[in-house]
This record gives sequence, C-alpha cells and structure tokens, in this order.
Amino acid sequence: MRTVTVSESGVSAAYEVHTFGSGAPHITFTAGIHGNEVSGIYVAQQLIAFFTQNAPLRGTVKIIPTVNATAMRCMQRRSPFDKEDLNRIFPGNAAGSLSHRLAASIYAETADADILVDLHCCGQHGLPYILSIYSESEKARKLVEKITMPIAVHSEGTPGQLFTESCRKRNQAACIIELPSGAGSGTVNLPVAEQCYAGLMDMLRTEGVVAGKIEGAAPQFYGTLKDAEAPEGGLWRPEVKKGDQVKAGAKIGTVDGAAVYAPEDGMVMSILPCAYIFPDDLSVMVYIQPEKKA
Repeated sequence: MRTVTVSESGVSAAYEVHTFGSGAPHITFTAGIHGNEVSGIYVAQQLIAFFTQNAPLRGTVKIIPTVNATAMRCMQRRSPFDKEDLNRIFPGNAAGSLSHRLAASIYAETADADILVDLHCCGQHGLPYILSIYSESEKARKLVEKITMPIAVHSEGTPGQLFTESCRKRNQAACIIELPSGAGSGTVNLPVAEQCYAGLMDMLRTEGVVAGKIEGAAPQFYGTLKDAEAPEGGLWRPEVKKGDQVKAGAKIGTVDGAAVYAPEDGMVMSILPCAYIFPDDLSVMVYIQPEKKA
C-alpha cells in the first residue's frame, strides 16, 4: 500500500492505493469519491481483504478505497475545504483548488486501467444498479455484461464524472455501481454490498483474475432513470414498492388522500416512504424502462 498526498494553500488530502499482481489486464476499483457513500467503500475494503490473501492469477488489480477521505471523515458528499463535488470536475486541474488537484491526481492514477469500476451510493430507498454510457462505448457495454448484478441503467452522461471522462477521453471500459446506503449516516447496506462484491468477483473470474465458476447472471439493460412527481405537496403515502412493475396511469400512492399515478410504464427503482413533501421537491418515485434497441 502507498499513500498519495495532494496539497493546496496549506491544506492536504491523502488517499491510499492498494496494488496486487502485475501485467495486463489492469483493473482498477475506486470508491468514496463522495465521502458519505460508504457502502461502496466497504465493498472496496472487502476486495482489498480478498487480494491480500489471494494474489491475482493474472493481471494487476488496483484499489483506491476512499478517494475523498476528508469528505468521508466529515460524512458528507462534498469536500469540506472548497465545497466541490469531486465527481463533477474530472479530469481535474493540478493548479486548481484542493478538490481539482485531487481529481487530477486520481485521474492520473487511473490512466493505466483497462477496466475501471467506480463504487457509489444512491440513497437509502432504491435498488442497486450499474450505471454506464453503454450506447456510446462498446467496451463499457462488454464490461457491464460481466458484472453479475440484475440491473444496468443507461447514464445521462453528465460530464466531469470519472467514468464518463474515462470512457470518452481515454477509451477505457468504465462504469459506476450505485448501491443503496444503510439507514443513517455512515451505515453500510450489507446485503447489497455483498451482492455487489459477488458481481465484481464474477467479473474478475471472467477476466481470469480470480479462480472459480461464474455464479450469477448478466444484468438486464434499461434506459435512463425517470422521476414521477406528485402534483402538490402534503403527506405522501406510497402504495407500490421498489422492484414493482407499474403501468401508465396506475395508482402509486396518495398525497393527503388524493391519488398519484404513474406517468408511464416502468419498473420502480426507488419509492419515497411515507413522508411530507413540498412544492420545491415533489419527486416520489424513480423508475426505469427496458433499453430500446436501435
């Protein structure tokens, strides 16, 4: 293990790099770009524990378990120093503020990756999924097919994310895995973390890095995430659950007793539990639809 430190105006940020094996393929895992997304950090640490005891059969595995350690220590998404969202500023700027320098360092550290998997969290109430720009990158699509988790979602392709910049500018096979968090600050969702770990181990088996048979199945591909909103604020009560298939016009819940309906057919990815909602945020459900073939 080695530690990389970046500094700016008297403040510093450091991250650990764990490297196992040598040669091709080069597979890199990152986690903790957002400091409060700890289920991904846990998965990265489990991978480190495995490779500490089991050297790769071929290739190089590099793991950066907590990219944004200062944000993680504060249990917040953004840097406590400059308030930047690290996953919106890649490839970074070595002459910029601390987060921009950290992004530039991580971007350089991941430059040799043939495969790059970035581990994140998607809040408490959703299903885990792989996020990729697989319509743009055949390499990215082939990578996603090897990760045996049930759901692959097409990204909107927001620039400045590590995986989008890596796919577009460096032609790497890269994706994000989004995992639900635990029910509180700093808590890990162990069932989905274990599901993710198993899916990544299957990918590593496919690459010949780890021994054993593939245990899971390739994901189903979907389009982008879509929001369903209530027409007004009030007390929201859901009547569907995540994983349900809903039809356009189906009742998904009520606000102060008034029915709220699904705008389109789709599968429920996340559903807000019983809660008060307000006009500035009326989103109550996130859903997806199967990928449309060209």
